[in-house]
Amino acid sequence: MLEKLKDHFKEAELICSKCGRMVEDGERFSVTLVKPSDKQMPVGQLDKMLAKRAVNISCSDCSGEAS
Repeated sequence: MLEKLKDHFKEAELICSKCGRMVEDGERFSVTLVKPSDKQMPVGQLDKMLAKRAVNISCSDCSGEAS
């Protein structure tokens, strides 16, 4: 049971949709989301919510931003 609790609080990995590279802590990135209805509003840790709901995630290299 303790292992399940530990897994629940792990950070989600944000993977770039274009190059497949993992977005690192402190790195700028771009995300495309579709606005949900009030009844389906996502709540929780930002990284987990983005990993589940994002249409597109782009790292700083692929989105053209300088870090």
